[in-house]
Amino acid sequence: MAIAGRPPLGRTGTGVALVALCAGVFVSGLDQTVVVTVLPQIVTDLHVGVNELDRAAWIVTAYLLGYTAAMPLLGRAADVYGHRLLFALCCALFAGGSWWAALTGNLWELVAARGLQAAGGGGMVPIALAAAAALTGDRMRVVALGAVAGAAEAGAVLGPLYGALMLEAFGWRSVFWVNLPLAALLVFAVATLLRARPMRMGRVDYVGAVLVGLSLLALSLGFSGENVVAPRYRVPLVALAALFALGFLLWSRRARWPLIALPLFRAAAFASANAANLLIGAALIVALVEVPLFALVILDRDATFGGLLLLRLTALIPVGAVVGGWLAARLPYSLVAAAGMGASAAGFARLSGWDAGIVEPVLSLDLALTGFGFGLVLAPLAGSVLGAARGGSEAIGAAVLTVARMLGMMGGLAALTTWGLGEFNRRVSRFPLPLREREQSEAVYQELLERYEANVEASALYVFDRLFLIAGVLCALAIIPACWLRPPDRHGGGHEEQTGPDDDRL
Repeated sequence: MAIAGRPPLGRTGTGVALVALCAGVFVSGLDQTVVVTVLPQIVTDLHVGVNELDRAAWIVTAYLLGYTAAMPLLGRAADVYGHRLLFALCCALFAGGSWWAALTGNLWELVAARGLQAAGGGGMVPIALAAAAALTGDRMRVVALGAVAGAAEAGAVLGPLYGALMLEAFGWRSVFWVNLPLAALLVFAVATLLRARPMRMGRVDYVGAVLVGLSLLALSLGFSGENVVAPRYRVPLVALAALFALGFLLWSRRARWPLIALPLFRAAAFASANAANLLIGAALIVALVEVPLFALVILDRDATFGGLLLLRLTALIPVGAVVGGWLAARLPYSLVAAAGMGASAAGFARLSGWDAGIVEPVLSLDLALTGFGFGLVLAPLAGSVLGAARGGSEAIGAAVLTVARMLGMMGGLAALTTWGLGEFNRRVSRFPLPLREREQSEAVYQELLERYEANVEASALYVFDRLFLIAGVLCALAIIPACWLRPPDRHGGGHEEQTGPDDDRL
């Protein structure tokens, strides 16, 4: 049995095991975003017509749905059956989805394959976090969590570039084929390095898993864009999500082994971390969507420049995650998280003052500050959740934390789309498009046209600035729940679950 506070392996074995876990979540992160650059070629090769391009969005949406809906079930199963077994199962699901995606010649088969791939890839993240926490001692635990979180973010950052390189060299199917040997190596490494353990005196709540999965599925679809779900279905889908969530809560109150132990949410460290991550997700999606659009609309640059501009923000997230883990091992979690959110809030405040005249190095420094702040908070959040969930709910706790950020991103995206487009259209409607009159000179017409374009740009800039400011406010609000983040009780505090006499963390 692993003793709380001590790593179950030697120092060398622990380090190698952490590398394997980081590699797994890195590969999972790659496949979240790799499709961004290969999607146009996929659409061409699968003969998706111009009038069917909205269906291609399901290639991206399916990954989001699979990633979100399956995570609670896989996290809980890992708490019951062990991290090693479930991590290997997630690798198998990921490999199976990749194999199917590489072979298919049909759009909807590819959509289904991406959903299966996402279920495995998404499950790796909370299991890796829980396994890393169990591998390390108290002082190094949050450092390990920062490393795992940073690896996942690094994969997501490098995904588009990786996809572009693979597409150029081997074609789009190669991004899926290469996952097969990688998954096999991960299974071998984890099976070798992580200890097996007997099943806990608990069960997987499959009824609860179905209810929460359906709730997350309906909510994800309700927050989707018009190219995925028609606007008239959004409210009914959100209402359906609420009904499934209510059913889950009622079921969990009477279930002997609920999927998520509801008393966890009464723990301040657990509830505050999830509340903060919800706000962080809503703020982060603003940056991911609006920074490239700012480059396109205001700076009049192409999509490649917009992607590289965003990279100046996202590349600092994994760096911040590693630094945040190191700091959180020495300073209070609440202080490190508050510093991270304060940095991101300050970065967004800087972004809200951008205009068409923004130049280097201010451009890169503002984005780097924002991204670094997002990274700093990752390890304290994970450490607080896993500390509160100690005693048998570590993986499901990490899954809930990840889902909280995904829900924040989905809600933020829906809100910014609704308000941003509505406000832009309202402001532009004040300026009618000038039509050239018969006796009007070319010079006069061009002057009117330039004035109109300036007004449109000013309207867009107003919306961008307000959205960046709102994101900054969300980051500042996240500081409030971050004040309750806490490391685990050294005496084994946290959520207690009955375990078997031979229980082992791994």
